[in-house]
Amino acid sequence: MDYTESRAREARYQEQQRSEFPLHDLGDAFFAMATIEDGDEHFFNGIHRHDFYELLWFTDVAPGQAHYIDFNKYTIAPNQVFLLLPDQVHSMDQRDKCGFLMAISKDFFERLIGNDIFTLFKYSTNFSVTIPDCRLPILNTLLVLIRTEYEDAKRPAILESYLRSWFLHCIDLQKEVGDPIPRDPRLQILLESIDANYRRQRKADFYANELSLSAKRLNELTRASFGKTISQMINERLILEAKREIGYVRKPIKEISYELGFSEPAYFTRFFGKQTGYAPEDFRRRIAALYEE
Repeated sequence: MDYTESRAREARYQEQQRSEFPLHDLGDAFFAMATIEDGDEHFFNGIHRHDFYELLWFTDVAPGQAHYIDFNKYTIAPNQVFLLLPDQVHSMDQRDKCGFLMAISKDFFERLIGNDIFTLFKYSTNFSVTIPDCRLPILNTLLVLIRTEYEDAKRPAILESYLRSWFLHCIDLQKEVGDPIPRDPRLQILLESIDANYRRQRKADFYANELSLSAKRLNELTRASFGKTISQMINERLILEAKREIGYVRKPIKEISYELGFSEPAYFTRFFGKQTGYAPEDFRRRIAALYEE
């Protein structure tokens, strides 16, 4: 058994374990914020999962502190940022840690970041960066603006602007720092290919051929690196674009379905409903209501 196959088996085992842990949710909220030291125990209690994106910025920690993401231990440094994805398993002792927690609904986060999600999670399902002292003033200023708006009017459009700026600074910082861990160059080729072809090419064989791999081997690679099959990755890219088009572009659902490569709008409606739990028109009304508040 080679390394990739071993990692794929481990990923499947962890996926089975995930379903056994309680799922924390935001309810109808699109955003929540608290300090780590004073935050509600709901965000930290025991081993759990989230149905939202959770950002943790550890501004100060005692020596030797760590937390666990998907059963892996990660040590924590002062001013280190971690972003947890929906459905990841997390556990952390709240003591001896200071900083900020931001919980962001999937729909709101995907509007914030859009295609930059593929930059943020370029090679894996984990994003972490340590903020150097020279970058603290701008990120602290943005954090004050985010916190002030959250504690006052909670206007989605204003929060979106501040949060997007905060995340883009972190993405730029990660690019500058670089990744010291060697990564399989095929992963970058795959992500670029999905982004270029997802509207017309939905079969694993197409992407496998581009990398001179079998479909089975490609799925082993994506499971080991991203915890997902190639089909799940393509579907996620489709849904990301569909949400953007439906929620934020005034375009008929029929036209959107054809542009995304569906032969019939009914097929698109079923696909969207299965992936999101909403009919396209219901999702459009939900997003419109959020921004009218």
